Amino acid sequence: MSVFTLDLTTYGDIDRIIRQMHGTEAQVKLASMRALNKTALWLKSQSVKEISAQKKLQQKIIRDRLNVIKASTSSLKALVVASLYGIKASLIGNMRQTSTGAKAGKMEFKGAFVATMPTGHRGIFKRKRASRLPIREVVLPLEPVASNIIKGFVDSGAADKFIQYFRHELGFILKGSL
Repeated sequence: MSVFTLDLTTYGDIDRIIRQMHGTEAQVKLASMRALNKTALWLKSQSVKEISAQKKLQQKIIRDRLNVIKASTSSLKALVVASLYGIKASLIGNMRQTSTGAKAGKMEFKGAFVATMPTGHRGIFKRKRASRLPIREVVLPLEPVASNIIKGFVDSGAADKFIQYFRHELGFILKGSL
């Protein structure tokens, strides 16, 4: 599990924006909270799009593994929690046995087979050795690719997006208080 933190103290351009707009502390905190939450949601959506494109998976599968813990006015910190453990092949799509292995969706797994476990779980499995047992379920790894993509967005685009959202939210709050 990876946690990516968006923190108000990370962005230094904010003091200049606050001085220009002449907002009270409460208004600035509210704008900061809203901007952090929008930035975290933007980070989640962009990461989902990029990871699913690179791994050739449905966005729904990736979206379920990324959670946003929103900021509040007392805690100006938003978290994007990524559960990037492997995806079971059975979640990819319809499973079917082929002559060379098993297929789930458009992905082919050579030497694998479709089986139903005694518990009723149906999945794609592969033998660890030439003997009958042990077997393991086929899992697609996400970890190195997905965390690098999210880190890339945090390092490059998140700061600009936060400042854009912060200006917008502070302007909206100040306009409403007139």
